[in-house]
Amino acid sequence: MKYLKKFENREEIEFGVTPEDIEYLFTDISDNGWMVDVRFLRKLFDYKHTDKPILKFALIPYMVVSISKPTSVEQRFSRSPWNEAQELQSFVESDEFKEIIEVASLRLDELGLYIEKQSYVNNTFNILIYRKTDQNYIK
Repeated sequence: MKYLKKFENREEIEFGVTPEDIEYLFTDISDNGWMVDVRFLRKLFDYKHTDKPILKFALIPYMVVSISKPTSVEQRFSRSPWNEAQELQSFVESDEFKEIIEVASLRLDELGLYIEKQSYVNNTFNILIYRKTDQNYIK
């Protein structure tokens, strides 16, 4: 059983947090009717060694926080992707969203994490979160 427990808590071992902890940081966004999805992923990075021409790769864990508008089954065929994209963009540009991100950044800093990138992908807004210990490898 101890091996299964280690497998289930891989995220907590790597980051020191669970997906629920990260979702809690963005509770104000979900209270406004937006869907917040947290995923733990890994990305292959090349360690940059300037003194030796040796290639060395490693998987670096990161988190993706996706923010999108939930649509019910009845509305999926009659929805307008353009309107959803505009609504998401206006929410992301609002002062309320900027304040939420600022507070989340401070809390993540206490946990040894930081926000690397914020970007739009289709009708979602993604926030990439990395560990501070991996900051030198990500460029």
